[in-house]
Amino acid sequence: MRARFITSLAVTLLLLWGSAAAHKCGTAFAMQNKRQKPSGSAARIYAKDANTCEADAYYDSVYTRETDHFQIFYTLGKGPHSTTPEFVDSIATSFENAYVFHTKTLGMLVPQGIDTTSHYQKPVKKGLYPIEIAEIDFLRDPYSVLHSKTCNGCFGVTYTGSRDSQKSAIIIDNDFMHVPQANITKASIEHDGKQCSYPVSTGTIYNKTHNYAYNDEWAKAIRVTAFHELYHAVQLRYIDYNSFSSFWLEASASGIEEIAAPDIDDYIRYLGDFFFGTRGTPLDQTSAEYGAGVLFIYLYNHFDKRFDKNIWEGFSKNPSKDFRTQLQQVILARKQSPDSVFHGFATKIAFSGSRTSATDSSSWINKDQSLWPEAPYAQAKDESPDIPQFSYKFYSGIDIDLNNFYGNASVSLYKNGKATVFPINNTLSLDSVKIKAFQYDSLTWILSRFGESEHIPEVVKDSTLRAFPTPWRHGNLCFTPLPLSKEYIEIRNARGDLVMRIPYTHTTHCIDGDEVKSKMKPGVYRFRAGASGKTEKFLIVY
Repeated sequence: MRARFITSLAVTLLLLWGSAAAHKCGTAFAMQNKRQKPSGSAARIYAKDANTCEADAYYDSVYTRETDHFQIFYTLGKGPHSTTPEFVDSIATSFENAYVFHTKTLGMLVPQGIDTTSHYQKPVKKGLYPIEIAEIDFLRDPYSVLHSKTCNGCFGVTYTGSRDSQKSAIIIDNDFMHVPQANITKASIEHDGKQCSYPVSTGTIYNKTHNYAYNDEWAKAIRVTAFHELYHAVQLRYIDYNSFSSFWLEASASGIEEIAAPDIDDYIRYLGDFFFGTRGTPLDQTSAEYGAGVLFIYLYNHFDKRFDKNIWEGFSKNPSKDFRTQLQQVILARKQSPDSVFHGFATKIAFSGSRTSATDSSSWINKDQSLWPEAPYAQAKDESPDIPQFSYKFYSGIDIDLNNFYGNASVSLYKNGKATVFPINNTLSLDSVKIKAFQYDSLTWILSRFGESEHIPEVVKDSTLRAFPTPWRHGNLCFTPLPLSKEYIEIRNARGDLVMRIPYTHTTHCIDGDEVKSKMKPGVYRFRAGASGKTEKFLIVY
């Protein structure tokens, strides 16, 4: 599994599938790493193996390539850090494209570079942003960059300078392979008559969506890394990682990858963990931060392409406000409803993987949604859902009691493999959907709650009591609109005998189908609210 994390020294990593699974992803891992591992000169002594030479011994000349906005440092020939001119050309092109996308298309602040690079120790030309191409698992001073000796699967890393947290630099792995955590192969290079050993990158990093190795398709790895890592450099213009933590750091950078490099689809590998980890759980509490990039993709494609600029501006002004509050302010500023925008996200998530065949592609979040895993549906019966703020949950094939539910709801009704989504705006539309459901093959409830929400509004169309469905054959038997001035329903048979007296507290009340069969034989029945007044007829058939 690939993991990406940020240390308290503003380090952002792109960890890849493979032995990187030994690390925990996220800011929590980086903070834990800082507490447990030595730092400063002690770290440098600890990181250096007895049989290795000084960092300069592992490369010959350091070359530089300047573009409009970047200065690229690299070495050729032999040794662990060597690359090729073609690799450098690809770096130059991809990072310039990323620069234009982030600063022009998204309108973000431009990244600012540090004065001297960490690995090659070279001065950076004023006005250019530094990029070093090197073996990330064998850096000169890994603890000042990674807060660890190795990364075991990094695409790249963005780190800050020691004096200004807004200034940073990026190191890109030179071959998109990694040094495994066990069974390490060693090689050596001669320097001043001495054999200098180093670990060899033998671990292969795969694109699991399209099944290819990134060391074979390194140009694609460069593209996805350029957009992701440079976005971290842009984020540093708004906030200081030393005093800030949010799932949105990685979620937004992951979402950027798909928007700017849509053919690579690396984000899809994280969606399974995200879907299962966030059902009924607030999105900003997820540990699947890269999978949360799907929220960025949704907001970019279906809300506003420059929304994230305002998110980071909000964090810059008030970093103590959580992401949900920042997003709410951005949505309200565009005179839209945060509840509606978030419910739109939940509704589109409900149709993922093979379920996309039930809907038109115009209702998807992204054009590759058919490649996603399916979002999980709950199968519990007779639930009265209560989900926290900034969360969503799906229920399949059951009749849910929404009387005490806070949030937004829709029902997806299926017929002949196709789905039609009906919004639940009030109790009247809820009653209408329950009646429609008997004409369809199955149903799915889509529930979401963005913030402080209300009950589903109670609306009474007229004062005429009715039972539905009638004739009743299976499923729940419901009664509406019930006056709140009464306390119970009376049901009597054709002879006038009392069959059931059922207490109720809402304008609609339903009886479970099993109870209907146990208490009522096929025939004509009448009901009323309370012990007096006009009765209404309904029919039981089974």
